[in-house]
Parts: sequence; structure tokens; C-alpha cells
Amino acid sequence: MWRRRLKLGTYFRIGVYVHWSFALLVAYVAYAGYQDGVIGTVFGVTLLLGMFLCVTLHEYGHALMARRFGIETLDITLFPIGGVARLMKIPRIPWQEFLVAVAGPAVNIVILLILGTVLLLVPGLDLPSLGEVLTEVEAGDRVIEVLNSPTPLGYLMSMMLVNTALVLFNMIPAFPMDGGRVLRSVLAMGIEYRRATRIASYIGVLCAVVMGGLALHHGAVTAGLIAVFICYAGLSEARQVEVIEPLRDLTVNDAMIHQPPRLLMDMELDELLPSLRSCPTTAVPVVGQDEFVVGILSLQDVTEAVERGADPRTTVGQLARFDAPVLSPDESLESVVTRPLEGCRQFAVADASGRLIGLLDLDTLRVRAGLAAQG
Repeated sequence: MWRRRLKLGTYFRIGVYVHWSFALLVAYVAYAGYQDGVIGTVFGVTLLLGMFLCVTLHEYGHALMARRFGIETLDITLFPIGGVARLMKIPRIPWQEFLVAVAGPAVNIVILLILGTVLLLVPGLDLPSLGEVLTEVEAGDRVIEVLNSPTPLGYLMSMMLVNTALVLFNMIPAFPMDGGRVLRSVLAMGIEYRRATRIASYIGVLCAVVMGGLALHHGAVTAGLIAVFICYAGLSEARQVEVIEPLRDLTVNDAMIHQPPRLLMDMELDELLPSLRSCPTTAVPVVGQDEFVVGILSLQDVTEAVERGADPRTTVGQLARFDAPVLSPDESLESVVTRPLEGCRQFAVADASGRLIGLLDLDTLRVRAGLAAQG
């Protein structure tokens, strides 16, 4: 799914992508507006693009605020139901998380103020007040008529409605909404971080259940799916924190396997197989001269090579993976487990000169890290 994103561009060194399903949404909006002719189609698509421009600016608000605290953003991806800015990590200091969380809605509030100022400058505009809209049916009908009209005024008011909805929806106190992170950050100012996360996730699940019930009552399928996503994401966030928190302040050196097995690049397959039968790990670092790390060999890759009928003279160098990351012993465990690792579970650890000194195994990392914490 992720490989079918279309790259729009990079701004402030942050890539913005559109998920492939976004094209289906554009096609649907264009079809829905076709009954009003070309003008209706153009207006509908332009309104959709304007809405997602606001979503993108919202995500840039998070990303640029996170950068103020030294946290980079991997990318921003636009989905039909909204956008996601993938930060390298969530700020651990509560007040920093609070500022990163509110930065997105703050951008939409600024957009609202700008659009409202433009609306006030429109000459001869006679729109009902908010009180009239809430109490008088005719006033509400007039506003709906303007919103549905393919005119500059209709576009302006629609964009104001979009930004208002973005602020209100994102401030729902549920992960992964901004309101959930605001709630967690406020709680974490007074209680332990993991407990704050659990409480915030439970409140988020409650909000999702209420939203899902209302969606079922009114037959709103999309809202129901969003409620399910919020519930799942909230529980996943809590589980992730439970995993990461014990690793805080620990380094790769604390959890790696010291003096791990190693393989030479020129070792041939017929010599390799007997040694792998007693290997205690599912991947083995590959070294060259003077113990310099050049890659890592997975037992799965060896098995597949044997099943393909590989030549017994095939060398370790021909089977090894040379693109696997090589870790430093001083790297924090938190940064290792939270970054994209492309499916790898074992990593060679090298010193400053590139010589092998250890192996980090994610499958046994928590146990080893626990022993390090006890020691």
C-alpha cells in the first residue's frame, strides 16, 4: 500500500505524498459535481483540493513545531480521511508534546481568521448571524444555499467550515487525534507517563465508542470506520508506550549480544551449512578483513538458496545483505525500535572504526534490556 503513494514534492525538507485511494475520492467528487455541469465539477474538485491544502498545512504545523525540539518528520501522507505526519518520535517532555499537538489546529485557526477577515471585507455582504442561523430556519437555509453555490463566496464559506471542522474534530480527546495527545501531555505533567498514556487511551476508546454508536444510529458508515480506527490506534499507542518506556535511557550496548558469531565473506556454502546448525541467532554478521562489518546473513536466505539448488561453492558474500543498517553501541534503544527498519530483526553493531563488536536482536531485546536495567 505504501509503495503506491505519489510524491507531490518536498518543502522544508519534508516529503508530501498522496495515497493512491485519494484519486478515487477526486473522481467521485468530480462525478458528483457533474450534474451541475463543468462549473460544478471544477468547483467540487477545487474545493476538495483546497480542503486537503488546509490538511497539509495542519500537518506542517505539527512537523515544524516538532523540528523546533529537534525532532524531524519522515513524511506527510494524505489519505481520503485526512493526513498523517510521521515524526521520528513523539516528544517525551509533556509541554513539548502539548505544543506539537496544538500546532496543527493552531494553523487552522489562523486560516480561519484570515478567511473571516476576507469575508468581512466583501462589500454589500448580507449574511445572517450565528444566532439567527441557530434559531431561524430561513437563515439556516440561506447559509446552506450559499455553501452549495459554486461561487467565490460559497468557496470562501466552505473553506471556513472545513477549517472549523478540522479544529473541532482533531481536538477530540482520543489517539491519534491531537486532542488525545494534548490530554496525555496534560496528564503527564502530574503523573507517570505510561499511566497518563493508559488513561488517555481509555478515554479515547470511550470517545470512539460514543462516536461509533452515533454513526450506527444515523447510518454514517464513514464515521463508524473512523471510530473503529480511533479505537484501534488508541490501544496501539498505549501498547507501544508500554514497550518503549522500559528502553528509555538504555543504549544498544546495554542490550546487544557481545562477542556474537560471525562469518567470513569468502566462506563457501558447503562449509557454511554445518556451522549454522549450531548458530544461536537467526542472522549472523558478515565480516571482511580485520573484522570490518560488511553485511549480515539471514538463515532464511541460506535456506532459500539451498532450496533453489545453489552451487555449493556459493560464498557468504554472494548471499549476504549489504544494505542492512549497522548500529553504533552508543545509539539509544528507543531511537532504534521507533525508526523504520525495513523488516530487519537483527543488526550488526560496530565500533567507530567499523569493526564488529556485537549483535542486536530485536526478538530478545526486551529481555536483555530488562537485565541491563536490573544491573
